[in-house]
Amino acid sequence: MRFLTPLILPTILFMAACGAAAPTAEGETVIEVSGAFIVEPPAGRDLTGGGLTVSVQGEPVTLIGATTAAARKVELHTMSMDGGMMQMRQVESFPVTEAAPLVLERGGNHLMLFGVGPIESGSSVDVILTFTDESGSEIEVTTAAEIVPPAG
Repeated sequence: MRFLTPLILPTILFMAACGAAAPTAEGETVIEVSGAFIVEPPAGRDLTGGGLTVSVQGEPVTLIGATTAAARKVELHTMSMDGGMMQMRQVESFPVTEAAPLVLERGGNHLMLFGVGPIESGSSVDVILTFTDESGSEIEVTTAAEIVPPAG
């Protein structure tokens, strides 16, 4: 899914829904989100993780938040190993540049979802990602996240 800044919503949303690439004007930033997923939480749990890949053409952007109707709250988290123990920490943002796409995944930096309602593997939910550009303007990108089974 591709979006430009400044957003030209009706045209771009229509084109994204049709799977066409949106045309880019010189100097505009294009954000592309792919591979979005949310892990189906185990029975009786309302906490889970998710991931996606974000690439950008043009000026850098920063992912500053995410929301979905499938969860009460979504946080951005890092994951690292410290003395053989997994450490997950909430962060305020993740940068995205042409040279360094953002990859959020199982076992690494990820989305953490709290208060997750009933979701089933094989379905999908919309996730709204909020970015800022170098001028401080906010850009929202909506992507469909596939619900995937827990790693087994």
